[in-house]
Amino acid sequence: MRARLRTVTGAAQEVAGITRTHGLLHIFLSRGTARRLFWLLLFVAALIGCTVHLAKLVQKFTEHSVESQLKLKSEQAQFPDVTICNFKPLSASVGPNILGSKYFPTFWANFVNWFKEDTPKRPQESDESYESRLETVCKKVLDVMWVSDDTRDISHLDETMLLRCRYNNEPCSHKNFSLVQTSRFWNCYTFHPDPKQSSSGSGGRGAKLDMVLFTDGYIGSSSFTYRPEFSNIISKLVCLGRLAFNMIAISRLLNNNQPQSNGLRIFFHEAKSYPLTDAEFVDVASARSTSIKLRPIHNRLVSTPSRRCSEPPLETINYVRYFSNASTNVVSKEYFKSISDFVFEAQQSILQSNCGCYSHLLPFSVNTSDLCYFAPPQNWITPSDAVLKRISCHDLWFEHAQRRGQELVKEFQHRMRCDFTQQRPWQQSRSWPR
Repeated sequence: MRARLRTVTGAAQEVAGITRTHGLLHIFLSRGTARRLFWLLLFVAALIGCTVHLAKLVQKFTEHSVESQLKLKSEQAQFPDVTICNFKPLSASVGPNILGSKYFPTFWANFVNWFKEDTPKRPQESDESYESRLETVCKKVLDVMWVSDDTRDISHLDETMLLRCRYNNEPCSHKNFSLVQTSRFWNCYTFHPDPKQSSSGSGGRGAKLDMVLFTDGYIGSSSFTYRPEFSNIISKLVCLGRLAFNMIAISRLLNNNQPQSNGLRIFFHEAKSYPLTDAEFVDVASARSTSIKLRPIHNRLVSTPSRRCSEPPLETINYVRYFSNASTNVVSKEYFKSISDFVFEAQQSILQSNCGCYSHLLPFSVNTSDLCYFAPPQNWITPSDAVLKRISCHDLWFEHAQRRGQELVKEFQHRMRCDFTQQRPWQQSRSWPR
């Protein structure tokens, strides 16, 4: 037994004496050609296997979208565009005078000829049901007026809204703001810093915009003192009477009949992007002092065959910024397209294909005369059948387009920008003045 153990041990020692266990030394220090060839083939096979394994790891990595986020601290972030909208589109200072003037009786006949079949109360209809239906009719009247007429002067004006403005401790004015009209808020204003002004605050701090704003909407539930003799007027004017004697009704109608507090909605978005699509926002109440700090987060997506994103140059679209009545003085601006803009474009295409016109409830790129709710001046007092038909068609197909919204978002997911910055707002508010 001991002899056999010595024999095995001796053989193992002999193998160990002629064998190297140090990688490539197997090849170069092997004594026999066959042994050297064996280790060479083994090395090549291992190298091929490792290379294939590494290639598969890289392929698996690139097939999945990788998103990295960087909180910008030492790097200087670009100051975003800031868009200010008032919850109450109709100016409480100007609106009552306009509604009480001869303008609407003269040019619109107080809207009494609009949607006449929908304004009377129907047999067996409850008061609650009638009120709900009438609010829908009044919302349509407002939309026709907004699309066809010029609401800029009865909405909020930048010159009266902006009481004080400083950007990085340097004065700014209403000239730094540009008008953006929307069917929900009417007049909104986007702040653009002057290129000559400093892009950062004092002491290396971030840029700072300091404003004192007049919300022009801090009123009670009614703009007028109600008197019994007004009841006959209200019953005859229907929608206009309701809007004139209850200004807050306008804001509720434009907000899908949802109550809204007094104050402003502030949107934060990248320069050259449309303010009311994917922007972050905060709500600021009237009679409050509010401090908003922004934390920019830069996103970089990896475009892969299975999940693509859009690299520069980015596609653009021209949206109408503002317009006057009868589709005159229509001013557009070029914006970078986001996923939402591709969706809006597809939804507008649905309206155009089925109704031959476009929706005012979405951002649009056409003259207002091409909107379904547009009425030429000769149809303001009495709408033509063609105008009413386009409005009915719009209401039907707009609901269809809205139902397809999520489907369209998935369809245009590959249009997401590979490189974009998000703003994370942090808000503090207190009563003002103190």
